[in-house]
Amino acid sequence: MRKRLRHTVVALVILLLGAVVVLVGRSMWQQKKQDLAQKALELVPGVSQHIQDFRRVKVHEGRKVWEVAAQDAQYFEEDKAVIVRDAVVQWFMKDGRILGLSGAEGRITLEDREVTHVELHGDISVTLADYVVHTDRATYDRQRDLISAPGQVDLSGHNLHVRGEGMELEVEAQRVKLLDRVSTDIQPQRPTQGGGDAPR
Repeated sequence: MRKRLRHTVVALVILLLGAVVVLVGRSMWQQKKQDLAQKALELVPGVSQHIQDFRRVKVHEGRKVWEVAAQDAQYFEEDKAVIVRDAVVQWFMKDGRILGLSGAEGRITLEDREVTHVELHGDISVTLADYVVHTDRATYDRQRDLISAPGQVDLSGHNLHVRGEGMELEVEAQRVKLLDRVSTDIQPQRPTQGGGDAPR
């Protein structure tokens, strides 16, 4: 009986040691993979950081001013630029509205803790109140406080659908201008409770 108990204890100890070795080995392998990925990244010229779930926020006097988020980002310190994938830039207006600009990929320039320039392309959406603009490419220039899109633009919301070529959207003024070949389709107004404000 004692001999059987001793064998059982020895077997349990061996099993526990084996489990510890497997766990330690797995942990070391994961760490090695992370180190290899970081070393590979360091070989890419000019890349300072590679960040998943990238996020930057500016808060002024307790109020959020803007927020930048991306699923994946590569930060180039010398250029003060971030190459982003699945990116969203949001501006938070003093009147409570949120202006959003999103795209599949692009480049964002950050200087002195400010978003100074944004270039996005692929599945672009611009949202303001209950209105959505769809286009293929858009840029934001802080100096002009302007979002612009050079190609075909589709704006929809509140039973209104507008198409055009080229768009300029003044961020602070929340004013949209379509530049060429503008066509409008207005659907019959349905009775609603409340209602959102339209961009001017």
